[in-house]
Amino acid sequence: MMNPQERISLERWSVAALIVVLAALLAAVAAVAFGVPLRVGMLVALVLALSLCAWIARRLPREWDGIRRKHRVWSILFLVVALAAVARTAGVAWFMADATHPQAAVYTFDPFYTAHSCYSGYWQAAELARAGTADVYDTNLYRGWIGRFEVDEFLYVPQFLILPRFGLALGGDFYRVRAAWFALEAATLAAAALALCLWIGGAAGRRVALVLPALWVSTPILATLQIGNYQLAAIALAMLAMVSFDRNRPALGGALLAMAGFKFFPGLLCVYLVAAKRWRALAWTIAFSLLFCGATYLWMGGQPFKAFVRSDMPRLISGRAWAALLEDPDVAAINDSVPGLVLKLKILGVKGMSHLLEVTVAWSWTVMLVILTGLAGRRSPQLSRVERACCWLSLLTLASFRAPFVPDIYGLIAPLWLLTLVAVSAKVTWRNGIGLVVAWIALNAVVPFENTPLAGKYRLMVSTASQLVAIGLCLYVLVAYIRRPQETEEGAVVLAAASGGCNQEQLA
Repeated sequence: MMNPQERISLERWSVAALIVVLAALLAAVAAVAFGVPLRVGMLVALVLALSLCAWIARRLPREWDGIRRKHRVWSILFLVVALAAVARTAGVAWFMADATHPQAAVYTFDPFYTAHSCYSGYWQAAELARAGTADVYDTNLYRGWIGRFEVDEFLYVPQFLILPRFGLALGGDFYRVRAAWFALEAATLAAAALALCLWIGGAAGRRVALVLPALWVSTPILATLQIGNYQLAAIALAMLAMVSFDRNRPALGGALLAMAGFKFFPGLLCVYLVAAKRWRALAWTIAFSLLFCGATYLWMGGQPFKAFVRSDMPRLISGRAWAALLEDPDVAAINDSVPGLVLKLKILGVKGMSHLLEVTVAWSWTVMLVILTGLAGRRSPQLSRVERACCWLSLLTLASFRAPFVPDIYGLIAPLWLLTLVAVSAKVTWRNGIGLVVAWIALNAVVPFENTPLAGKYRLMVSTASQLVAIGLCLYVLVAYIRRPQETEEGAVVLAAASGGCNQEQLA
């Protein structure tokens, strides 16, 4: 039981203050969707958040007390990165709350990133579905602009429409619901990251929590939050689902994984569940997938499903949905897709880089992924929680890279999250530290389109380097854990206790 008279250390006060300020930013932007002016919402949110600051600080790990004296350099680095994360989030939040301030965007100098909104496609599809349009996937219906934002194309399964239709139910215009979508997606990521730390627990969980600012401040995270692509939410929901399964909450996990499956790539985790013999988890996932399909049919009728099967699915399977886009060398250069490597080699002048080879690479990659997923699922009981989480993120990354087109802006999200877990597991040496920093910089290499010296082959080289770092990191982690499984955390504690080497830190 918490003691209200307990003295709270400066370390816990600092972390709690950072948490409440970030929460206040998200709450203030969400309030914009309900017509509350940003300044008013921010003031109210800050007052409410600060009133909870002491409550949060008391619940933070006491092991952090005095850490600034024991690890002065690391403490300063944490504070600098955390403040940068809050500052960058504040800028993006301002732009999301008021689109007339592109100077606060992630890439203020690039007209593409200040005029692109993936949510515009979701909004348009929801409007078309509400109007009873026969084919919500008709590309001719996704032309034009919503204010300063060019309307994006809609390329999702019909049941995804449930989410933007709820947005329309809020009654606000595009800009207000865009703000709410940003706050919801950011909150989902925060919830998933914190849930993962709590699930890992002990010293490892505390270390993961301390490196979260390095994840949050990254360009792929903030830029994806800004453009509103569902990729970030899908990854976060998939991780929440897997944690829920491990906490023996299969119904919750099934609902979350089915929702993550609105993007195709998280579906690979179902193979993992089969290999791990998690039959209840798989059953609940299938049940909720069917439930979402049924709810969509009852709400919006059968037209979206007919249109998806007739027009959109063939385009997605063949890759024609992105063919025109990838004709632009600048777009092809930032494609993190594994089949897209064929097109990159073609741009560099390598002969024999045909569409047939691209299809062959895609299906060969699929077969390899299924095998790796099955092996990882079978080994899961022998892995620690950190290792299992690393496997999940690796599989999510590699599965997403199977698509014909994966822009670097959100292709690098899961690898960055994976890197934070690898970092807390690595030995503290200068060599490892430099390697992790270089990898973090590489995985932040989201290349702008305009007003940058990186053009032509230089753009392709930088983007491909970050892509190969991401693929290499994921494959290395998977193969290492499959071939050399470690004892479970519980088993490690038991063995340490038996040998007289178990201390309070391990038992925490």
